[in-house]
Amino acid sequence: MHALKYIACGSVVLVLSLGQGAHAQSAPIDYSTTDYANVGLDATGTDIRGIVECRDDLELSFAVSGVITETAVVEGQVVAAGDTLMRLDQQIEKIEVDRRRIQWEGTADIEAATARVEVGEQQLAAGQRVYDAARGISFEELQNRQLAYDLAVTELARLQTQKQIEELDYQTAQESLKRRTLVASTVGIISEVIRRTGESAQANDPVLQLCDISELFFVANLPVKRAELIAQGQMVTLHNTGRDADFSGEVSFVSPVVDPASGLRRIKVRVIDAPEWLSPGTSAALTVDPQ
Repeated sequence: MHALKYIACGSVVLVLSLGQGAHAQSAPIDYSTTDYANVGLDATGTDIRGIVECRDDLELSFAVSGVITETAVVEGQVVAAGDTLMRLDQQIEKIEVDRRRIQWEGTADIEAATARVEVGEQQLAAGQRVYDAARGISFEELQNRQLAYDLAVTELARLQTQKQIEELDYQTAQESLKRRTLVASTVGIISEVIRRTGESAQANDPVLQLCDISELFFVANLPVKRAELIAQGQMVTLHNTGRDADFSGEVSFVSPVVDPASGLRRIKVRVIDAPEWLSPGTSAALTVDPQ
């Protein structure tokens, strides 16, 4: 018979149920009968339960340092590739872009050098005709005209090269400005905002976490014997109990490594034509016929 022991604690009375002895111990567990080949989730049934995950969990960062002046997203927001997520302070970079653009677009030097080449070419041609006709000018004068023309052509070429360098400088300034705006590299869900507006962001330090949902994967851990029934590239059907709905997938990965602690192998199934309601974190089940 079990004994009842009453313990008074203020106005509360606790009732403890005791066995035959106050120090009764449970029977030891016999581990010798454990079938480690079948250890795992729902190992005795046909359903392998797992979780739908995003393709990648990306930690986004700026390539340069600065103060965050704008956060354009919130946690849980769905974004498309190319959407603006954050901006750093950009005033100095914008001024530099304008300066480089004006410098590159300025054509006064090129126009003047082109005019000197045209005039030099005309003077050289006229001098050559006079010299050939009646030696109306000296050979030295003709040489001077040739030299002036050659120098004008060289100066024009130098200025044209300079314009190409100025264009590259302008593009570099644009790239520096672009790097101070963080955009989404793919469609995804903002899973965490790590740095906030007004905080300093260091180069290559994560400021946002983005769940890449361009593809979804069903991930589960299977007992060894059950994993042997699944091959990479195999088409399977997955089921969501909450919605009582099926969706298709293709096995993209079967781990060749068995976890020594649990005796399980990890598999990934790429979801094909994912329904709109399916999102990362959704539970699902994969049915595998036992052998």
